[in-house]
Amino acid sequence: MMKMVNVKRSVMTMAVAAAAVVAVNWASAQPATIKDGVYTEEQAAAGKDLYERRCGACHNADFYRNTFTNRNNQPLQYLFEEIIVNMPADMPGSLMDSEYETILAHIMSLIGYPAGDEELSYASGTMADVVIVPPGQ
Repeated sequence: MMKMVNVKRSVMTMAVAAAAVVAVNWASAQPATIKDGVYTEEQAAAGKDLYERRCGACHNADFYRNTFTNRNNQPLQYLFEEIIVNMPADMPGSLMDSEYETILAHIMSLIGYPAGDEELSYASGTMADVVIVPPGQ
């Protein structure tokens, strides 16, 4: 009888340990979202003037809230590349990647996404691993 209790206890311990491993692997497999702080406050501040000069006249915060909402669960890289190819409307692709990065950081700040410790970087490839979620969710 005592042996059976020990076996049951061992099986339960292994089951709990296996469930913990699955939970950790599942959590680490979840993609980062733009709510995880994918730009810095300094980067957003650096993009403010450029945004006001090149973007603000045509695109306000409501435009960007809708833009991010319509791209729910898409990689941030898709939106960034769309901006590079199409903006500014009078000279698409005319800015440096770092300028587009600061503008996008400012836009995310403007509509309420939190800043983090790492700068937004297209060249690093990390935007492909960051998923857009609508503001306010």
